[in-house]
Amino acid sequence: MSEAAFQLDTAPGPLRAGPVTSQEPSKLFSALFRQVDPDQRLTVLEIGTALPETVDFFSQFRCRLHFCDLYAEPCVREQSDLSETELRHGFEEQFRFPAGTAFDLCLFWDFLSYLDDAALRAFNSALRPWLHSNTQAHGFGVHHLAISLENIQYGVQDRETLSVRQRLTSQMRAHPHSQIEMHDMLDCFKFERGLLLPDGKLEMLLKSRL
Repeated sequence: MSEAAFQLDTAPGPLRAGPVTSQEPSKLFSALFRQVDPDQRLTVLEIGTALPETVDFFSQFRCRLHFCDLYAEPCVREQSDLSETELRHGFEEQFRFPAGTAFDLCLFWDFLSYLDDAALRAFNSALRPWLHSNTQAHGFGVHHLAISLENIQYGVQDRETLSVRQRLTSQMRAHPHSQIEMHDMLDCFKFERGLLLPDGKLEMLLKSRL
């Protein structure tokens, strides 16, 4: 595949990732690709670091990948000290993508469960301009609010398998949201499908509401 067909955009810096510790099957992730036209370029946003297996997986597509490791950003780590306006500006600073960018796929993993109400609304507002009417997203929520989140990061092994690593940065405070709350505060997306996992997480497929 030519360099022009596959492009990787990520902030410079060392890869902060440990070794793969396990693999997690996914029954929903493959659904993101059922309507993907192999002749059209795919534009993907991942909230996380550029893990080698994820880059390798997407190299099979005509694709442009954008990685934003928001887990390490001050606007997330210090969210309780910031106003919603400050949070939105913080996310907008991270979302300085090339003009005309419109994401086909967004990979949120468990990031949304680390945002409090104000931060989730700010994230929603900052992301909205970069979506189109057919944008799809994948992520994990929780089935009930008492679920404890592990300090892990996900990668893509194949369409049915996710890789799991221990995150090397410190665990953040979780702010899990009910599906109703997520629907209200992340209103640029609607819920397409959900699957309850054995550990109490909820695997989610989302579709743009634009």
